[in-house]
Amino acid sequence: MRYLLSPGQGSQKPGFLKPWLENETFASLIRQYSEATGLDLVHLGTEATAEEIAETSITQPLIVSASLASARTLFGNEIGSHFDVLAGHSVGEFAAAALSGVLTDEQALGLVTARAQAMQKAAQEIETGMAAAIGADQTELEKSLGDLQIANYNGANQYVVAGSKTALKALSDNPPAGFRVIPLIVSGAFHTSYMQSAQDSLKDAFDSTEAKDPTMTLLSNRDGNPVASGKEFVSSLLNQVSSPVRWELCMDAMQSDSKFVELAPSGVLSNLVKKTVDNAEICALKSPNESIDFRQ
Repeated sequence: MRYLLSPGQGSQKPGFLKPWLENETFASLIRQYSEATGLDLVHLGTEATAEEIAETSITQPLIVSASLASARTLFGNEIGSHFDVLAGHSVGEFAAAALSGVLTDEQALGLVTARAQAMQKAAQEIETGMAAAIGADQTELEKSLGDLQIANYNGANQYVVAGSKTALKALSDNPPAGFRVIPLIVSGAFHTSYMQSAQDSLKDAFDSTEAKDPTMTLLSNRDGNPVASGKEFVSSLLNQVSSPVRWELCMDAMQSDSKFVELAPSGVLSNLVKKTVDNAEICALKSPNESIDFRQ
């Protein structure tokens, strides 16, 4: 099987678009996507600081734009002739939705820009945060959460917990047995009930979006299952604003001895797949000139 993966928030690094922008097709697409998102994506992907591109209202459309542009540059519009399965991590699902034909690129970018702004606004309403929790015993982690919530089940014994900063500090100071807790530089408790106001504000925009059924297999972060209905997938994208990301279920559905390509900005998902999927051949794209040779 051949999998194409779209990364999520946290995969961005300062200057990551520099090698890509040397390709005129990619540069032209990024200029188009800048108009669609209302952001100077060239500046954000080349000169902006880590702090600037860590802001949720910027990070999400920047990542989705980079993923879409890298896919269109290297594989054109016939993604299904190159890959069997698509999957995106969290906000990466918007790129996957466009690549699978559920949404147009413009629809995906419009929705993700609105999502990012709504989540940023919700994060400013109450001071919350997130932390990575790395350890094997999920039950042990759940017993120690208190008012905290698991926002991401990333697989490879990696979780993200979210909630009040006081509770996060308490967990960090006294982690569950066998766990390391690492604070993340984010502005809110994303994918938890703290984001309900953002989800509510986005409902009309998502409900009114015309979606098509996917033209190829598309795995959902909701349950790891293939998507049958484009309309239902868009609804799941809305619900995910305040619901956990179940990326580990997507990886559970991935077959061993398969080939994986991770779109820009790559790295995070490739590492998770390497730790989880047996005999995976992985290519994490770093530039438009990189050959996809699937080394063992």
